[in-house]
Amino acid sequence: MKRLPILLLCLTLAFTWMLTGCSSDDEGTYPSIITEFANMKTNESGVMKSFTTDDNHTYQITNLLEGYLHNTLYRVVCGFVPEGNKARVYQLYGAYLLRDSLKQAQRDPTGVVSAWRRGRFINLHLSPLTQGGTQYWGFITDSIHPQHTFLSLHHRQGEDPLSYTKTVYASIPLDSIATYNATDTVTLVIQTFQGAKRFDFTP
Repeated sequence: MKRLPILLLCLTLAFTWMLTGCSSDDEGTYPSIITEFANMKTNESGVMKSFTTDDNHTYQITNLLEGYLHNTLYRVVCGFVPEGNKARVYQLYGAYLLRDSLKQAQRDPTGVVSAWRRGRFINLHLSPLTQGGTQYWGFITDSIHPQHTFLSLHHRQGEDPLSYTKTVYASIPLDSIATYNATDTVTLVIQTFQGAKRFDFTP
């Protein structure tokens, strides 16, 4: 299956590729797969040899993943089975790494499945309506108060008609907010088809 790269600092990322490699053992059962957001770095040959989860645990990949851009950092949702500090990767989905989009601020509605804070990221599982066109994502810093930062999701539907639901994974890197401190509370507001939805994340 064709793999489309997800550059870490790019907003308009391709995100529809998936790697699958599930195989049964002799008894026909499948391993218990852990699914987490992670960063993956390729080497000079375009091979993914390791990944780091949001709780800062690094795993060496036992089934090396080839054919990616050289020396590139990817944001992914990774399904894997750990073996100590090693892991076998069974599923791999691209994720948007969002950046501050205040200058292009737009808040078109989208579906939201879940949102959570892990490590120094806010991770999102979104379900926008699409007809296969291009949509644009980011975040907006609305206001900053002592120990409390207020964000909203930047989403521009563009010319993509509202048709069928699609899964979108995205992450907000809190380190990209200049005034952010690890002890801060972060509030994120997302415009949904049912109105504004607020998420409060405490350290």
